[in-house]
Amino acid sequence: MFYKDKATRVGLIVTMSLDTTWPDSIVNKVSAYLPQAKKTLEGIGVEVFEMGKIARTNEEMNAQGAELRSKGIHALIIYVGTWTYSSTTVMAAIKSDVPVIVWAASSVETFGIVGGAIARGALDEVGVKNYLVYGDFDDQRTQDQLSVLCHGIAGATKLRGMVYGEGGSRCMGMYTARIDPSEWMSRFGVDVDGFEQVDVIERSKKYTDKEAKKFLNWMKQQFGGVEAKEEAVLAQIKLYFALREIIKEKGYDFVAVKCLPEMPTCHTTFCVAHSLLNDMQDDGFGDNCSFVCACEADANGALTMQVLNNITEKTTMFTDVLYYDYEDNMVRMCNCGSQPTDFARSRKDVTWVHEGLQEFDWKIGGACPRYVGKPGKLTIARLSRIKREYVMLILTADALEMPLEKINETNPQQPHVFARLNCSQENFIKELRANHIHVVEGDYKKELVTACEVLDIRPILPE
Repeated sequence: MFYKDKATRVGLIVTMSLDTTWPDSIVNKVSAYLPQAKKTLEGIGVEVFEMGKIARTNEEMNAQGAELRSKGIHALIIYVGTWTYSSTTVMAAIKSDVPVIVWAASSVETFGIVGGAIARGALDEVGVKNYLVYGDFDDQRTQDQLSVLCHGIAGATKLRGMVYGEGGSRCMGMYTARIDPSEWMSRFGVDVDGFEQVDVIERSKKYTDKEAKKFLNWMKQQFGGVEAKEEAVLAQIKLYFALREIIKEKGYDFVAVKCLPEMPTCHTTFCVAHSLLNDMQDDGFGDNCSFVCACEADANGALTMQVLNNITEKTTMFTDVLYYDYEDNMVRMCNCGSQPTDFARSRKDVTWVHEGLQEFDWKIGGACPRYVGKPGKLTIARLSRIKREYVMLILTADALEMPLEKINETNPQQPHVFARLNCSQENFIKELRANHIHVVEGDYKKELVTACEVLDIRPILPE
């Protein structure tokens, strides 16, 4: 399996105090909360692990916390049915080693908020990242809160143990793309590894024209057209094969490739690889799960995309802020040819055209997926640093319906997304710190803010 499991996994513990004076009716009522809480959590799209019974003592909470940690959970939910000893909550939290959502029962019969409040306070006392939710199983507001918190926390904790692979060195003088590998491990739990683009080129040579032409025929069936020179498309296909091989061999979870400025002048570019790796649709090998691949050796861009992907399990886009229309508060987003085709209305609306950026002396040219992005709600984000403090620009926008001819005003060869920002143009420009920006479909501002809180990143939300 090329792509790894992307599910958000949460642990669930239901608790109450260890006092033996509770009447059986209360103990039974709290025990009955376990299947109800599990059902609610499964309804918000997370995978739930629980031990089949409530936990009340230090020993029980320790055991359940440790067992849930072994399941690889991304967040722990401690459902507090009534009064509880907060010391037991701390035990479970320490053993699980993930942020905690304290969910307090809202039943008037058991007064879960009393236990929930003391549990939450204890976690704050010992420095465990936590959140307090108070509401019924069927309450939509409560479900929305839980969804934001579970997926937002997972956006951060899924990074733990990931390996980022980077091909090439600093690209075209971009300070904003470079990072400290030791900081990434200590802060995010991400190992940074490197590979060389020459290795990708050399590996690509072992693939035959016959293999590449078979894949090209698949592309012609999938997409609206392939107009680029066959020599360039075949070379890009072989690079795609080789990059997939390296990702599998080295066990990378997400990658970036430098590409520019060397690749166009000595070989061709990675646009086919970038587009198909990031796509959620069939990648030509039967896999249907977006794998984050960033361009121009932009580590901060790749990490932004991976956090978005962790939260949403959706396709993320690597792109440039290409042009800003002040009168319409509209941004045109386009970057070379690395955008995934999932943002088009359909693959039949995508034509692979011949690429030829003017600033490069091309050897054989390249292929680029030309399209206009479909309308809909977008979340836009970008990690940056201000004097070594990590910040994340977060905003929403509405992708606009535009005719294909509109791209001729900027670059007729490349894919474009036209989006009206849900903030003022002045505030957006004020907080823009990179040429690259990253996009996912839907509104995930709250989830991103939660992920930032867990990772100790300052969110910036322009209005």
